[in-house]
Amino acid sequence: MDETPSSLSVKQATAFGQRYKDAYRVARTVTLVGEFIKALGFLLIIATIVIIYLAVSQSGSGIPLVGAVIGVPIAAFFYLMGVLVSAQGQILKASLDGAVNNSPFLNNKQRAMVMSLPLE
Repeated sequence: MDETPSSLSVKQATAFGQRYKDAYRVARTVTLVGEFIKALGFLLIIATIVIIYLAVSQSGSGIPLVGAVIGVPIAAFFYLMGVLVSAQGQILKASLDGAVNNSPFLNNKQRAMVMSLPLE
């Protein structure tokens, strides 16, 4: 049952890839959730502007100013939270990439496959 170094390398690369598969999946999910929160914040900002514009055009009172004072900071908060969540996902990806890149068990082609990078 002696294995050649090349087949052993393939087995190690496969095991290594499986080890990090779920971690990369979590990192991508966190990044996507952050993107969703940012999009929600952006939509809230647009909705706030439209609602304020409609209220000003119909009433002419100071009520739209109150809406802007309350609505824009809430929408901006959602956008900023989305940026932070997305950044956490990117940081996790970078950390995983560093671990994969420093593995002595993998060659460059195998590293690219584990990190889901396009092969040349």
